[in-house]
Amino acid sequence: MPLKVTHQGNENVVADDATALIGSDASSTIRIVRPGISRRHVVLSHDGTGWKVQDAGSRNGTFKDGQRIQTAAIDGPTTLYLGHPTDGEAVALTPVAPAPVAGKSQAEDPQAEEFDLPATPPPAATKVQPMATPPPKPKKPAASARTASKPPAPAPVVAPHPQPTPSTSFGSSTDVEIAQLTAAIRDQISAVKGLTWSVWAMIAVTAALIVLTLFVGILSN
Repeated sequence: MPLKVTHQGNENVVADDATALIGSDASSTIRIVRPGISRRHVVLSHDGTGWKVQDAGSRNGTFKDGQRIQTAAIDGPTTLYLGHPTDGEAVALTPVAPAPVAGKSQAEDPQAEEFDLPATPPPAATKVQPMATPPPKPKKPAASARTASKPPAPAPVVAPHPQPTPSTSFGSSTDVEIAQLTAAIRDQISAVKGLTWSVWAMIAVTAALIVLTLFVGILSN
């Protein structure tokens, strides 16, 4: 880093790759002409790690903090007195931090001043979309109850029995009538299979009446 040299209000900056000579000689980097100042009084140099001051063999000496020195490191702002520990020529030495390079981050330049940077806003929260509810599955239509009863089976067709030829005799006529009554009853019974009890009762009553009629006719004959 450069070194700022202040003398009687005048400031000079020495680069860290240069060497500065303070003295009364006309070739001095910083010329001080007054009694007690040697032609080559003090040499300022940078050794790669920091600045140092070295007395160049002056007659009246170089002083720091009231002590005469030959060599001393310049770690911070330092004041030297040339020619006398208190009444000598005061020379202030101050290491200067280099100006930060544009675009250079503060982490790369520890000497750079700290600046308040605007806080980075937190990332916006991602809105979670609710999962779509699947539509309800259509219900299968329930099978219709089979309430219709099976139709009744048709009544069997019974072929009529051949009628016997009536006889002229009394016994033959009676037999024929009984045979006809029996066939008729049989036909009725075959035709009304599967009917209800009320129908059966009606048939029985009808049959009884027929039989009674036949007996009455027989008795009358």
